[in-house]
Amino acid sequence: MKIFKAGLFVFLFFQAVVLSGQTTINSPYSRFGLGELHGKNINTKIQGMGGVSFAMWNSGMLNPANPASYGKIDSASFVLDVSLFGVYTTHKTTLQKESSSLMTLNYIFFGFPVTRWWRTSLGIMPFSKKGYDVKLEVDMSQYNFNNVINEISGDGGINRFYWGNGFNIGKHLRLGIDATFLFGQSNSTSMVYFPDSIYIANIKSQNSTRGEDFVFDYGIQYDIPIGKDQLLTVGAVYSNKFNMKAKRSSIIYTLNGGFNGGVDYPLDTLLYEPEYEGNIVLPTRFGFGAVFRNTDKWLVGADFEWQNWEKFTSFGISDSLDNAWRISIGGQLNPKHTTLSSLFKRMTYRAGFHYDDSYVNLNGHSINQYGITFGVTFPMKRSKTTIDLAIEAGTRGTIKDNLIQENYVRFSFAVAIFENWFQKRKYQ
Repeated sequence: MKIFKAGLFVFLFFQAVVLSGQTTINSPYSRFGLGELHGKNINTKIQGMGGVSFAMWNSGMLNPANPASYGKIDSASFVLDVSLFGVYTTHKTTLQKESSSLMTLNYIFFGFPVTRWWRTSLGIMPFSKKGYDVKLEVDMSQYNFNNVINEISGDGGINRFYWGNGFNIGKHLRLGIDATFLFGQSNSTSMVYFPDSIYIANIKSQNSTRGEDFVFDYGIQYDIPIGKDQLLTVGAVYSNKFNMKAKRSSIIYTLNGGFNGGVDYPLDTLLYEPEYEGNIVLPTRFGFGAVFRNTDKWLVGADFEWQNWEKFTSFGISDSLDNAWRISIGGQLNPKHTTLSSLFKRMTYRAGFHYDDSYVNLNGHSINQYGITFGVTFPMKRSKTTIDLAIEAGTRGTIKDNLIQENYVRFSFAVAIFENWFQKRKYQ
């Protein structure tokens, strides 16, 4: 059985690597910076609590948001967590509305104890995602053209493969470090059409950027006993500014056709730059949080996170980004924890709220995002394995000044396998 589960993990891991290259988002705001950051959607349980994560721990939960939390992995257990993610989005302007939906493998984590004081975890998940396709019509009547159409599109993103370690320092203190390998590719295309003139060639620009590098994330958690059954945990995380190595290629050429998905008929190459090297500067990030819990019955918590995106550059060019920050508030309720209780009493219920001030600012408007979340865990009858569900309903952007508002519903489904692999049997 253990061999089967190990084989299942290997299969799912390689599936995650393959699927990491697929487009898993549809948002015009992902055009800026690195796209949409994975952030608070780090784990299905955490998503159900609004993203509260920096002080969160559980013996059967893997929480890559703070590597110090690995120190709480059960001392005799192997944990495997696999998740699917789906989103339904409505894009709205003052003139029109359209919708889209996507579903993909979200992440795969596993963790286990190494010694009494050392726990380790590995996993793969998105770091950022791009996916957009926008048409802009420009009035050129003063130049004797009825209109000019500019279509911009892009896809790809950066993936995160991590090896994390959590260390128990005494009874209440935990320290952690993630060694993360970031890798991925993003592609962007811009096409300018002159649909009302047969004498002017269309113009197409294509860019492809591929990056990969190592980065380290640090975390700390400290438990403060309060009374007999209450515990306050405080946690903090930090990632330093670093330069990610990258390569980029670009081409600009004139063409006939290509409009509305038609066939390209290239004419002349205006610019061709084969793959050249550069850096993508990722910013400093820090966050802190607190969770107050009553043994295994209930808990409430809050997080704050800040990122210095004003320092972001890609191949020496800034994207005029703002610094970003996020707050999350959430809680969890466990009515009963005995195997004889009914399913509804053994289930864990979660709810939360988050507000994100993103790094995108357009026409004087910060493209903010907020959402409410709900989650539930279904425990298995004769094991510690769980099925986790989370749902989030939220809004991003605005329809003011010709911008786009996104209303979305996100779903996350996960299976967390929790098995006692390292416990010696008393009887054979």
